[in-house]
Amino acid sequence: MSENIKIFALGGLDEEGRDCYVVDINDDIFVLDCGMALPDKTIPGIDSLLPNFSYLIENKNRIKAYIITHGHDEVMGALKYFYNMAPAPIYCTKTTADYLVYEAKISKIKADFEFEIVNASDTKIIAHRKVRFFQTCHNMSYSFGVAISTDRGNIVYSSDYIIDYTVKDEQHTFDMKKLSEIAEDDTFLLLSESKCANLDGYCAPHHRVVPKIEHYFDDNKRIFFSCFWENAFRINELFSLAKNHKKKVYYYDKYTKEMMDFLAGDSDAVDTQGVEIVADENLLRVAPEDLVILMLGHDEKIYEDMLSLYNRDNPDRRIILNKDDIFIIGAIPTEIYEVTATRCIDFLYRSGCQVVWLKRKNIPAMHARKDDIKYLLSLLRPKYYFPVRGSYTNLIENAKLAVDMGVGLNHMNVFIFDNGMQAVFDDRPRPTIISDLDSGINVTPILVDGAGISHFGSEVIEDRLKLGIDGVAIICATVSKAEKKIIAGPDCQMRGFVYVKEAEPLLKSITQIYLEEVNKALLERNDLRECENLIKERVKRYIKRENGRDPLIIVSIIEAD
Repeated sequence: MSENIKIFALGGLDEEGRDCYVVDINDDIFVLDCGMALPDKTIPGIDSLLPNFSYLIENKNRIKAYIITHGHDEVMGALKYFYNMAPAPIYCTKTTADYLVYEAKISKIKADFEFEIVNASDTKIIAHRKVRFFQTCHNMSYSFGVAISTDRGNIVYSSDYIIDYTVKDEQHTFDMKKLSEIAEDDTFLLLSESKCANLDGYCAPHHRVVPKIEHYFDDNKRIFFSCFWENAFRINELFSLAKNHKKKVYYYDKYTKEMMDFLAGDSDAVDTQGVEIVADENLLRVAPEDLVILMLGHDEKIYEDMLSLYNRDNPDRRIILNKDDIFIIGAIPTEIYEVTATRCIDFLYRSGCQVVWLKRKNIPAMHARKDDIKYLLSLLRPKYYFPVRGSYTNLIENAKLAVDMGVGLNHMNVFIFDNGMQAVFDDRPRPTIISDLDSGINVTPILVDGAGISHFGSEVIEDRLKLGIDGVAIICATVSKAEKKIIAGPDCQMRGFVYVKEAEPLLKSITQIYLEEVNKALLERNDLRECENLIKERVKRYIKRENGRDPLIIVSIIEAD
């Protein structure tokens, strides 16, 4: 009798981020990654989106392991929010563990993590089952994929990877030998990333910035270099260039110093050996042509730091951007930050310095392209294939690629799922596919704002969108039910949908509607809450008719007695 296996996603399908995949084998749950996603413009006021972890909390006694493949928010950022409610050992490298602890600390979340530290190509026994890890090449140090053994063959999860045979840094080496050993056994099911499945060829060597910027290090000029702190591969490239060209590195601000102490310290993510780090008190003693100033940041704040440097209101007033400098923008913006990034970078050009803007079309993200995916498929030859991580378009591209490979994959054994859909393997000859509606698994994203996890519903988001597009009208007054009259007000305020010169007649009409309905309700002793709703509908129809806008209408009747 074969083992019973269920596979599904709590997040990560048809979206960027929120990666969280559940492997259920004989009622033992293995959680592969648990990340967050960044909101787009349709979700104002929200900082991040998490997988819905209610399923994990309900089944916490069955969770045998969280397997976190590397230290990026999109694969680990959600775990700190619910770990105490569904604890289980976390299998990850020391680098990733350090990131988890650090992220929880800066988010002011107390999470009592229980780590099982592994090397990126270790083999462990988890719940009496062999679990093999294999190091992959990604822009985060010591990333890995994982193979979980079953009596049907291995379940392999690639996470993020590219095939690059030329990497010399041990932090980013793809362990081909370990993956080949795993491939000697049958692969029952492969989960492989899809973010760049629409792009031809291999990602390597196009992801490298060294060939694009090395000649600038031969110029006798001071160099600024901006980068996201999460991109350890790119930071390592910078230090390699600094070492080869005998440049000294100065950390731009306190944040950069803290992050480099973290990255180059115990986490061993960045190698700074052979490069002189300029102490704060020695900054002005170093010749400009010998200096590289490193600016690290997170999300869009790094572009705001660039803007403050241009405006000369940066924390260190000794650092002044001038026309003799070279500013290399290694912090390549995602789609979400493009508007902010473009605006800030525009100001850098105004400074007169030489701006080197590394764009995504020239420096692609370190995610598997078509030939990278083909390599994995041809080596592992899975019986079933589950494209994960990416938009629906790229999931489809990944699936089509697999079917065309000629390795036995077709529309019967390649799964294009939505979050919450399940593939169930039991003693029946074919897997059972359970829709997201029938599975009973809640995959509605959990929203996080500045105050923590938000508990409001979609109506609040709709109100915020309405505020941003059509503005707001607020009308209020204080009434005495005993005297059956308005004793203060009404006061009417409008913002965001009408010019000042056109506001007066609109204000008068809205105020008149309010007076009519409130006076009528007081005389007839009607429910004032129903009166508020009636006013809201009348005002809404009136504004729509008069100027075509649909603002958020807030009506309040305050009772004095």
